[in-house]
Amino acid sequence: MLGSRRSCSSLRDVAIYILCQLGVYRNIDIGRIFGVGYTAVTEAAKRGRTYLNSDKSMAKNAKEFLIDY
Repeated sequence: MLGSRRSCSSLRDVAIYILCQLGVYRNIDIGRIFGVGYTAVTEAAKRGRTYLNSDKSMAKNAKEFLIDY
């Protein structure tokens, strides 16, 4: 169960990182979408960046998404 939860939170953190990178949304808006406080968004984005640095396949997909956006 823990592995599943960690996987979900890592995907959430990557999604938060991507939304932050888009620069369209404020932390408070991102926090509302994911049900976290606006102050937690910054830390989640940092974790998302770390996940992307360690998973090249996920990083490639995220980069392609950001380019297409």
